[in-house]
Amino acid sequence: MQKILAWGFLIVVILGSVAVFYYQRQEIEGPKESTASVTPAPVAKEPVAPIIRYPLADSTEQNTKAEEDQVQDQPKRIVKPLPPLDNSDMPLKVDLESVFAEQSLGTLFYLEGIIRRFVVTVDNLPRAKLPRKYLSTRSVSGRFLVIRMGGEVYLSEENFTRYTSYVELLESVDSTKLVAIYTHFYPLFQQAYEDLGYPSAYFNDRLIDVIDHLLDTPEIKEPIRLRQPHVLYTYADPDLEALSSGQKALLRSGQRNVNRIKVKLREFRTSLLNRVKTSASTTEETPAEQ
Repeated sequence: MQKILAWGFLIVVILGSVAVFYYQRQEIEGPKESTASVTPAPVAKEPVAPIIRYPLADSTEQNTKAEEDQVQDQPKRIVKPLPPLDNSDMPLKVDLESVFAEQSLGTLFYLEGIIRRFVVTVDNLPRAKLPRKYLSTRSVSGRFLVIRMGGEVYLSEENFTRYTSYVELLESVDSTKLVAIYTHFYPLFQQAYEDLGYPSAYFNDRLIDVIDHLLDTPEIKEPIRLRQPHVLYTYADPDLEALSSGQKALLRSGQRNVNRIKVKLREFRTSLLNRVKTSASTTEETPAEQ
């Protein structure tokens, strides 16, 4: 597909695309939106130092590693300084335009407050709902289709093709390059996470936990039976309806697409773990790859 270059916004494509499955007019209904999941948690007067499970190398260590990796007789790579968080949209947009056609950017993503939107999206994927106001990605195009058989309502397989372009885009992304640049931009992600109300938490831990949560999405037998208690649809199976917003969003794309997305999630997770700093200060061993 598009030419893959280094990009400073780790898996906004993959997790953002999970989020894009969630909200669409006349689709499966989730819990009514409130501000609960985006309201910053109470901040302790004296934040406790976090127990970091997946520590990334800091900027100094990254620069040293970049110099060590430099091939002899090639120009020395210049590591650009990070912009302030609230001024980071343009640098990220420039990198995104190196990966996607400019038309795709406006069609797929919201380009204001990119890092903050991404952090909110990631943090809420394991919860009961996603806050539409803060999503990274726009709604998918096309109508939500159902089929009726024997007095029951089922999710039509024709819906799954609406997500094919997103899945193909995920599969085209170079995971190693994305993760390498993510570690460079990481302080901005951490700042956005702390601003969200987590002064004693580490965003990269949350990111890996969310990936693991999505990988735990159950396999289902299609077609999926629905209910329509009001205007919107819900899953008829109470176990499916009780899943998180992120897991239900994945199911909505169809089991074949879910399997392809999980392959990419595992690939991203492996690339992330390869960038985790190993030192005596690490308080918890990094678990083996799942």
